[in-house]
Amino acid sequence: MQTLENLNARGERARLFPVLSESSKEGRTLSIVLATMARVPEFAAELLKAAGRRPGARTTVEAFAEVSFPKMKSASLRPDGLLVVDTGRTVWKAFIEAKIGNETLKQTQLENYLRLAREVGVDAVITFSNEFAALPEHHPTLVDQRLTKKVELLHFSWFSLLTMINLLAENQEVSDDDHVFLLRELERFLLHKSAGLKRFDSMGAEWTRILDTIRTGAPLSKSSPDVFGVATNWQAELRDMCLLLARKTSANVELKLAAKHRSDPPGRLKADCLCIAEYGCLSASIDVADAAAPIDIEADLTTRTIRVSMKVAAPGDRVQQRSRLNWLLRQLEDQEGKDIRILCNWPGRAPQTVSTLKEARDDESLHSHPDKSMLPNSFIVMKLMTDGRRFAGRKTFVESFEDLVVEDFYGTIVEHLTAWQAPARKLRPAVEETTIDSDLD
Repeated sequence: MQTLENLNARGERARLFPVLSESSKEGRTLSIVLATMARVPEFAAELLKAAGRRPGARTTVEAFAEVSFPKMKSASLRPDGLLVVDTGRTVWKAFIEAKIGNETLKQTQLENYLRLAREVGVDAVITFSNEFAALPEHHPTLVDQRLTKKVELLHFSWFSLLTMINLLAENQEVSDDDHVFLLRELERFLLHKSAGLKRFDSMGAEWTRILDTIRTGAPLSKSSPDVFGVATNWQAELRDMCLLLARKTSANVELKLAAKHRSDPPGRLKADCLCIAEYGCLSASIDVADAAAPIDIEADLTTRTIRVSMKVAAPGDRVQQRSRLNWLLRQLEDQEGKDIRILCNWPGRAPQTVSTLKEARDDESLHSHPDKSMLPNSFIVMKLMTDGRRFAGRKTFVESFEDLVVEDFYGTIVEHLTAWQAPARKLRPAVEETTIDSDLD
């Protein structure tokens, strides 16, 4: 194999049907994924784009398993895989390290692979595991940052790969029938328990300790290991929930991150730790393709309440308070009104008006202003989860959170809301037509 020879390396091509011992679940899963990636260019392209690469029509991908470097001092190191991406102009190479089940990535091992990559001219180390990260460059394992100056360190959860595969197939983005078949078979394989994929399903022991501390009124430190653990788990759950929503809508779903946090994962984590310690809350905003607006989420640890909401601009072509409110009510006319809250925002310092959807239907004056020239400029539609016992449970919090955001809020509100769009402008006399008419008079 010329590619491996150029690197003074040994290894085998990744196989769709790897011949491995029954105990080598990790190697089997990775081999099948890499072999599919090498044979389905659309799958490879999705991963490469997420990794910051720009594959073209001439790009080819080779994938190898169990790569070793017997002539190097670190001959004992054996990355699980190697991707070689040739665009025709450049060749980009990445080591692959994979963990399945409850296995987590190890700092020392990753640092050794980063050093090896630099020695042999490999450009990146990519990891696959059941750990979650908001972006590929937000790695869940902290390593010596000096090692990532020359070699990229990227991460994909197994479920992010599964989501890529599912969206490609569902949205008919793959034209070749054989490639679609491969993706569907890979999807089926990954969903089987033997593949070792796991979703995020528990907030960890820190969750209970933090809630108990808040209940007693004791102060929290933003540098506390428990605060750090809750913030880390919150970010993992957000990513897992976004992937779930993507699979259920066949649409891209992304966390909205501040520009400074996209390039500074530790800064984002510190910001969440600060919110827990000072305000007892966690928040996020997610973008769903084609939705009327972002979905805003807040978990209030002090009241043990989850709030999910969407803010939509009021229709600018309606000139009465009542007609603007009715524009919103008509979109939600098929929904139960008792557990949906409507918040109406007014210009200036006018106070926000609040009611349930049912109350707004029964009495439109609840969302009115004495000054009839004052018109609402936006509406917030909100749902709450106020069951403190489920909020306090490590697993039941995750279950309730996902049910509220995905099944309840998206299914009963987001699916039915359409953002207002200004109508097409009407014809009027052109300026020269008006001038001619006035001159004739």
